[in-house]
Amino acid sequence: MLLSQAQIDAAPAGTVKWFFVLVFALIVVAGAITGIIASFRRPAKVKMDDEPPIAVLKASPRYNHALAESRQAETFRRLDGHDAEIEQLWMTMRREDASIREENARKFEAIMLSLGRIEGELKPRK
Repeated sequence: MLLSQAQIDAAPAGTVKWFFVLVFALIVVAGAITGIIASFRRPAKVKMDDEPPIAVLKASPRYNHALAESRQAETFRRLDGHDAEIEQLWMTMRREDASIREENARKFEAIMLSLGRIEGELKPRK
């Protein structure tokens, strides 16, 4: 309550200045102490030992260039066969689609003719 009623204008300017300098100095000192403590708590860096030679491992004989090429050729052969099969299926589907359209057109034409006959029968005679 005492601080809430205090006015900064009532304190001398020199006192306020030294108060803020003291607070800033305490913050700097606290930061420096924290940094020093943190530097002592860091773990020591581990040094890697490069003495043992690096072992050079050769690939297994089952993984060689000739085998890779033969497998790749087999894959290409199979893909070409699949491409031909897909093209044949597309052609079959297009032929069937055209024949289905023609058949539907004939059926609709027959329906239209039947409807025309029915309509002619239902018209009132004059």
